[in-house]
Amino acid sequence: MSKEENFSGYGMYDVSDKLDLVLPKTEIHITRKLDGRLSYYRKNSTSQEIRKSIQQSNKDTKIELCPVLPLHLPAKKTNDLIFLRLEESLFVEKNSTVNVLIQFPIEIGIFVINSSDNSKELFDCFTCEPMHSRFALYGTPEKGNLCMYSKVKLLENNESNPYVFAKMKVTLSNELSQGAFVGKIVFPITSHVIYYRDNSHEVHIDDVKCVIKQDVGKDIIEIDREDYSTKEENLNIVSYAVKKEKSSFMMDKGFD
Repeated sequence: MSKEENFSGYGMYDVSDKLDLVLPKTEIHITRKLDGRLSYYRKNSTSQEIRKSIQQSNKDTKIELCPVLPLHLPAKKTNDLIFLRLEESLFVEKNSTVNVLIQFPIEIGIFVINSSDNSKELFDCFTCEPMHSRFALYGTPEKGNLCMYSKVKLLENNESNPYVFAKMKVTLSNELSQGAFVGKIVFPITSHVIYYRDNSHEVHIDDVKCVIKQDVGKDIIEIDREDYSTKEENLNIVSYAVKKEKSSFMMDKGFD
């Protein structure tokens, strides 16, 4: 049995009297008290203990354990932007297109399912990797954008880092007359959808398309979200955030 198989898989769980979930550096215990409420206990990756309760809980309470966008921790202070720093810069030849698979940081959400209409509410959110909960500034201190930040690497198809990263496909098209290095990617993420497989740790997120070109005399990257290109029907969708209209993001302050 692999190490990953010892951890709790994503998906729906029934909570009657007791439920135990185990994730990397994290343990969760839910127990029903004599007065009917559910007591929730989580010990996180830094050994901090979190205690909550669900009052007047139904006997058939359900929760969903699933990956969520990295927007909540340590606090929602960004304009929904993420700054991905590649461990190794990519050289894209002139007038060419390359496709790569990279890591994308995730947080883990616990949703409570409402028994009356099956709606769900985010009850708890945490990360199995505290180093994800960081900020970075893209641009100058005066006019820069505050972003969630993560250092990521390129992936082979079968590589993964479960419960910490999802997989994202990035298409890089270089329209310049010379080659260009790309060492960072900055873009908004609230319109992205996360996909996960039940009872597993497999997670994907919508793709991004990056076009390297010249605009007003300087080199920029125009970035657009694209639907996850190889999604399967049996994957679950996490899109609880309000989806915004599709719009491009211009990286005009450097991309290496």
